[in-house]
Amino acid sequence: MVTPDYSRHQQDVAPGMVRELHETLASKQLAYRNQPDLDYDALVRRPRLMSTQCDDGYVIGVPYGRHLRLFYEFDTINHIRLHLTNLLNDMGELANEHSETELMVLDFTDFPHRHYVEPMLIGAGFVSPSEVAVMRCRDVRDQTLPELNGDLSVRVAGQSDADAIVEIERSAAGEAAHTPPLAPQFFEEAEWVGIAERGGSPAGYIQVGAAEKRGISAEELVVHPDHDFSEVSRALLAAAMQRGAADNRRAMTLRVAGDSAGDPLLKEFSFRHVTNELTYQRPADPAEVQRRYDEKVTTYVKVGKIWGRF
Repeated sequence: MVTPDYSRHQQDVAPGMVRELHETLASKQLAYRNQPDLDYDALVRRPRLMSTQCDDGYVIGVPYGRHLRLFYEFDTINHIRLHLTNLLNDMGELANEHSETELMVLDFTDFPHRHYVEPMLIGAGFVSPSEVAVMRCRDVRDQTLPELNGDLSVRVAGQSDADAIVEIERSAAGEAAHTPPLAPQFFEEAEWVGIAERGGSPAGYIQVGAAEKRGISAEELVVHPDHDFSEVSRALLAAAMQRGAADNRRAMTLRVAGDSAGDPLLKEFSFRHVTNELTYQRPADPAEVQRRYDEKVTTYVKVGKIWGRF
């Protein structure tokens, strides 16, 4: 197992598994991978990366607040469930020791909109996935942006706003929140973070990063439940598009809850539904996973419009 190096990328040049991954991932074609479009070469350079492996493959984890983002790859599919379960347990122990992680998360592109659920992941301790819709506006430079109400403003957020951002997400998402703590890469990897305020009170935030073909991507848009969701979202999207247009950027991608794809606000900004994604989660602590098995906690799985159980 590889523990994270919080100070520098020394683990990338030191002998061992991460260096081997770094040197071979770009060229090696493996049979089974949960993120086929991911830049694995960039992923293994992250200083907070954790990794564990067996003869047939490996699992990589990157802490993001109380979530650990997981990526895996295997040479063969034979016996993958057993190997994956063992590696996930190893990863959970690493995460418990070296981070504030409580949940491990796997994302899949649901293509072509099949609401596909992988029984192997359910068997490895994950719960039925939540659905995320990926929306896209073709060109932010062509948008006619709405006027904002006089008492609602959006400004650039910085590290001093971390506590306010944590409180917005915790109030809006409850147990599903990524925070606390706020992930170090929240500001480090974002091109821009905007925070909406009304009367000096934080009302919501948006995190914007770079996307392919000179585009931008809003991975997070969260509104405090004490404020009007549509009004604050409109202000944040308008600010992000205005900034993108000033930087001569093009398409904007936005990830929202699956049932929000038809929201009139998104149509107002010319967002169109591109695809769906599924997000699986399981506790990081292997003891908690085992407790659920022992108590025969039922996992409900949705496939299309059919409900079933494993």
